[in-house]
Amino acid sequence: MTTTIAGVVEKPVDAQRLVEDLVHECLCDRSDISVMARDSITDRARQGAEAVKKALDTNADAAKVLIGWMSQGLESVTRSIPGGGMIRGFGSFAARLADAGVSTAAGLAKALIDLGVPQGEARYYGEAFERGGIVVTVQARTDNIAMCARGVMMKYGAVAEEAATR
Repeated sequence: MTTTIAGVVEKPVDAQRLVEDLVHECLCDRSDISVMARDSITDRARQGAEAVKKALDTNADAAKVLIGWMSQGLESVTRSIPGGGMIRGFGSFAARLADAGVSTAAGLAKALIDLGVPQGEARYYGEAFERGGIVVTVQARTDNIAMCARGVMMKYGAVAEEAATR
């Protein structure tokens, strides 16, 4: 039985390092790791259209590099979000979510709950995703991998507060 371990980071470089550590320290198979990032345009951000465009281009470029580096032969997806923006991801979980049209905090939280992530944590990750956080999940095949993955996520400050106390 697999256990889903989830976390969220703010920067693509942190997601890259997190995935590297999951692979090297925890011996996670890359196919068991998924990453989802969202570029979005808010109403407030529309006021500074040029600044927003530049920031989104920079974030999109960083996400493309991150996803290209990490995906290496895995499923990768890019989907438009109604109202503007894009979802980018790699891994089977990210592909399933994108194919199902998940683009909101509630949709992501529900999907994480369905995988066994506690409701409070799932809500936290969904809200962080909606604010632009990069969600990383691991389908841990053993208890040892799950413990290691949780530890690596904690090292990067990627876990919800209630997950850190478990």
